[in-house]
Amino acid sequence: MKRILLMLLLLATLTSCASLPLVNSSHISHDDSKLKYYYDIDNNIAYNLQHDNDFLYLIMKTDDEMVIQKMIRNGLFIYIDPNGGKSKGIYFNYPLKKKPGEGEMRKMMDNRIQPGLEREFNVNQLLETLGAEAIYSSEGTAEMIPVFAKSNDFKVEMTAPTNRQLIYKLRIPLNDVIEKDNMEFSLGIMTGKFEMPSMNGGRPGGNQGVGMQSGMSGGGMQSGGRPGEMQGGPGSNMNSENREAMIEQVSLWFKVNLNGEQE
Repeated sequence: MKRILLMLLLLATLTSCASLPLVNSSHISHDDSKLKYYYDIDNNIAYNLQHDNDFLYLIMKTDDEMVIQKMIRNGLFIYIDPNGGKSKGIYFNYPLKKKPGEGEMRKMMDNRIQPGLEREFNVNQLLETLGAEAIYSSEGTAEMIPVFAKSNDFKVEMTAPTNRQLIYKLRIPLNDVIEKDNMEFSLGIMTGKFEMPSMNGGRPGGNQGVGMQSGMSGGGMQSGGRPGEMQGGPGSNMNSENREAMIEQVSLWFKVNLNGEQE
């Protein structure tokens, strides 16, 4: 009986790994104008991969207001599995999860009383609230990384070319996360868990997730995307529909192939 259960578990694991879509990374020397962006329709994210001998470069774009809210408020985790599965043993976490404060809850309550007081969605304003540290964790050992330190192998950048679009760039050191000559591995992109602010001094109610724990095929970037129900960040009207949308985590996994031809 134990042997049967073990075989079923192994089969389920292999099936899960095999079902991940394969994304080809282009060599960094390729013409940027010819870069192919993949599009994940479930999460409304366009993404691209490039690499050289030392680094993998991940670029993500989205103009979905709810997705941007999740990334900045709930935190974003990039998981690296050298075995091509969905292991969360190695990850890079930035932005870190935000704790909703008392001022945020008061603004949300004000909007319930006066629903017309909605602020215009502005990604640049949200980026101003980001911290200066990230977390890199490998098999249970975590370290804080200064985001703006030039000497770090990991390098992250978040920009907003417009007030309604977010671009996320991450440089991943290949030698630190995968074995040499390993041409296929997997990446996971997940937002953290959502915490609803409470009235008791602005502290989140319940144990719904912590910052150290977590929680893309197609053509070019689509404009628009799903309507952003929670516009304006802190100070927006949090109804039940918005709350359910925020609770649902962004989750995107795919295999990476580094066999892109060099020009």
